[in-house]
Amino acid sequence: MAHGLEERNGKFSFAENGSRERAWHGLGEVFDRPMFIGEALKACRADFKVQLQPIAALSDDIINAIENGESIDASILRGLIVEGKKATVRTDLNAPLGITSDTYGIVQNEDAFKFVDMLCSGLEADRDSHPTIESCGVLGKGERVFVTCKMPEDIILDAKRDDRIETYVVFTTSHDGTGAVRCMVTNIRVVCSNTLAWAMQNNSGRIAFRHSSRVMSRLDLLNKENAEFAYRTLGLWREYESSFKQSLEHLRNIKISERFLEDLVAEVALSDESNKIFLESRNIFHEDIPTRGRNIYLGMMNAMENGIGQDILESGNALWALNGITTYFQNEANFKNSEVMFENIMDGNVYKKVQKAYDKLVAA
Repeated sequence: MAHGLEERNGKFSFAENGSRERAWHGLGEVFDRPMFIGEALKACRADFKVQLQPIAALSDDIINAIENGESIDASILRGLIVEGKKATVRTDLNAPLGITSDTYGIVQNEDAFKFVDMLCSGLEADRDSHPTIESCGVLGKGERVFVTCKMPEDIILDAKRDDRIETYVVFTTSHDGTGAVRCMVTNIRVVCSNTLAWAMQNNSGRIAFRHSSRVMSRLDLLNKENAEFAYRTLGLWREYESSFKQSLEHLRNIKISERFLEDLVAEVALSDESNKIFLESRNIFHEDIPTRGRNIYLGMMNAMENGIGQDILESGNALWALNGITTYFQNEANFKNSEVMFENIMDGNVYKKVQKAYDKLVAA
């Protein structure tokens, strides 16, 4: 699966704390510690601004003049401006990123980094003096930016075995007019487009803000009401730790049969009609099951046995099964592009499938 990171002049717009574990793609800047806001912005080349600029409908004559290097009377363009629409433009490259309404609220990258850093370091922290950023990057041509901060403590499932799960706050914003500003608590260290994944499936661990004209006022954590809303909605910190730990321990203690696993994967991978055929025939190679559904089923079953992280989990329990399913979608499934993948995992069809699998496993 492609990493989706921006590449310019042979360099990739990504930076990480590599003191413990490098990203699978091995790209970008590497620090031996968490990063400060300023150096993180610069290291992943997210230190650019975005502006709203007018859009003009160009006639054939104007386009021909531009292509031929001829001068154009600027007054002509005034009457061609499209009302109610604006382009989001990356100012350092003078590159358009998308088309929006003229009420679209831009979240500058610097503000995005400060927001997530402040969640982790605290309201009274001097944000410029506390290195908490673990990874950050620019996706596409700058259409999307993400930043990850590690929480100050790990979730400890089993102290005797030193069974720990690191937790992170992930923030992502878009500059192309699509998607919302999102912040989530997750146990996944984001290093590329295909690891922007699910947090807690009860939705208590994430918030989203539309790119409205008031979006920046809602992201101001110096405002007491905003801060209380963000911390409460994200469940930071003890509430999330408690519910997530209980959830994982519950899943780990649920034993599932091979038949249950096959039925679960079939329900997630196949259409309703194909799933019915499978349940009746117990044959994934049945002639009436389309090739695409069959391949998804087989890929998911393979990820169950050989996927990332499966070797350190005890096979045959619900946690192992859920990790296998999410591993398939995050690392092996094919999507049209990174944007489609992101939307699917965060709010779309994949999110619904993982939620369904989670609910069934918890109830098993």
